[in-house]
Amino acid sequence: MTMNDAKSHLAQRVGKQLVDCYSDLRVRHEDERALVNLDPESRRQLAADCNVNFDTLLEVVRAGAHGADEMIEMLKALHIDPADLQAHLPDLFRDMQVTCATCQDKGRCRHDLKDGTAPVNFADYCANAPALNVMRAEPPLLRE
Repeated sequence: MTMNDAKSHLAQRVGKQLVDCYSDLRVRHEDERALVNLDPESRRQLAADCNVNFDTLLEVVRAGAHGADEMIEMLKALHIDPADLQAHLPDLFRDMQVTCATCQDKGRCRHDLKDGTAPVNFADYCANAPALNVMRAEPPLLRE
């Protein structure tokens, strides 16, 4: 691959990332607008259906479709099977997603997940740490 081909390939990848980012942002704003435009009773009912208050629901919508991706990666880093957790404890799984989506420590979490230190450091900042520690002690949820 020539230098020009490499630059062209990089430019295409960056361009695609920008388009994807813009598209995700646009969808989040549309979802937020739709949620805010609901009548008060519909808002209350939707939040109740999700087992959260309306402000939390709005935060989760603002976080977007990938707002809780770190939770899945943290589960994997701790050798907890996300599919088993979702299948056997769906309410806990959902609550953990909400906690992750509204977390203010995502930068540290991503850093620790990337450099492999999450299993050692997560309890210092992760609001899901108490549940994660209980699951780590439950062999049926562990995977190799």
